[in-house]
Amino acid sequence: MNSSTSRLPQILYPLSYFLFFAASLFAQDAGSKSRVAYLENPNLLDNYDPKPEPVKKAVASLLTTLTGKEKPADAWKDLGIAPDDTVAVKIAALGDARTSTAQEVVNAVTASLAEAGVKPENIIVWDKLERDLTRSGFPVGTPKGKSQIRAVIAGSTSDIPGLGWDPDTPPYFNPTMGELIYGDLKFQPSLLDGLPPAKTGGSSDRTPYWSYFTKLVTRKDVKIINLGTMTSDPDLGIYGCCASLALGSVDNTRRLMKPNADQDTSIGEILISDPLKPKTVLHISDGLIVKFAGNRSFDANYASAPGILLASKDPVALDTMAIDRFEKLRLNPGPGTAPIPKIGNVPHLAGAALVGAGNTDPGKIDILNVR
Repeated sequence: MNSSTSRLPQILYPLSYFLFFAASLFAQDAGSKSRVAYLENPNLLDNYDPKPEPVKKAVASLLTTLTGKEKPADAWKDLGIAPDDTVAVKIAALGDARTSTAQEVVNAVTASLAEAGVKPENIIVWDKLERDLTRSGFPVGTPKGKSQIRAVIAGSTSDIPGLGWDPDTPPYFNPTMGELIYGDLKFQPSLLDGLPPAKTGGSSDRTPYWSYFTKLVTRKDVKIINLGTMTSDPDLGIYGCCASLALGSVDNTRRLMKPNADQDTSIGEILISDPLKPKTVLHISDGLIVKFAGNRSFDANYASAPGILLASKDPVALDTMAIDRFEKLRLNPGPGTAPIPKIGNVPHLAGAALVGAGNTDPGKIDILNVR
């Protein structure tokens, strides 16, 4: 291969990025609205502990309200789920069991899929790091006849391999340079020992502009259901549906978090990318527990248990509604706690709306109340 041929991806990926970004701007429908099924019931929890059966019924009601179907099985069909699909259920396993996606919500979704005819072994509950899954109460496993729990990056002592990254699908390009770390596709362990980079990678791979997608979401037969959370994040404002799915689906992500920008389009661009958007059929925002301030770990001083569940095809609308609740709770956090400064503008949500990943304008969000 001559040098001009080997440089082709470096030329084509930025070009495709430009064309993709331009097309996304022209593709937006200024009049389109996002439908959000809304449920709020504090009785779904006992203190901060979700109740399995009430949560299961609530998830069923979310599905039927959003789709207008009478039965959850018909709702899944309407959303594009077929019995022979592989369903990748993305969860947010970041923080701990009370700030991650609730097990009760995950169990309700996977049980509903199985009741709709999807083979349990074809349901894969997943997140990026095995250590996060374990800490949040989702140990990896591949039991026969049951849903799998898998990580993209396996733990150092794990017997179950990670799902890994796909080198054959065009990666996401972003002009922000990144420094690779362990778990990224092109990371070279030899660099830790001060050895020169391998000839196959070259020095350009050490600080790449590319983020590779996990092999799970690039599969042709997969459908994605995203179970985000209403958990505030000190860097991003919210680690909700948008950030969880986008940052969990690609490697080399530290470069993509820009909390000081007015608008950051990177998360939105990943959400509307070819591997994700055509395959993502539903987003559910788990606000059974709303963590409205502090870090990603649970703190009762900065938490509320309103029993909120939201469902939509628009993750931006869901996170925007969560931010609105955050701001109200921060203004009046509770007895003995002083008001907390507003989060204000959330760059990755503003950027996601800009590229057409969803709506932040309340006037473009239709709320369907679950009865």
